[in-house]
Amino acid sequence: MACRWWRRDESSTPTRPVWTPAEQPPESFTAVDPPQWVWVDLRAALRRDAFTFTDDTRDGLQYRYEVKGLLRGWMPAVDGAPLAMVTYQLLTADLEWRTVVTAFVPRHHIRFRSRTGREVN
Repeated sequence: MACRWWRRDESSTPTRPVWTPAEQPPESFTAVDPPQWVWVDLRAALRRDAFTFTDDTRDGLQYRYEVKGLLRGWMPAVDGAPLAMVTYQLLTADLEWRTVVTAFVPRHHIRFRSRTGREVN
């Protein structure tokens, strides 16, 4: 499993939540096994405002591209929209640093990669 799930403990109160590690994910989570390669559109997934432009910071994280990611599972959002759990890397603008992130991304921000090289939506 790509991420750690925590479950609310029976000893929790409304003002003092207590969380314990869970062995299994929630029932609404559907794992993709084996994980599948996808493209993640970081421009849409991470950009705060499509109409605001600022100067680039050399050591800032890049997000203006599609990145290859590993689809690990699906889970519905509270409104029923599908969310994909994807692991992908982020690079700094100067390419000196990278980090690997596992996050939920809306379904419309990913597209599947095919074995033939022809991409499908």
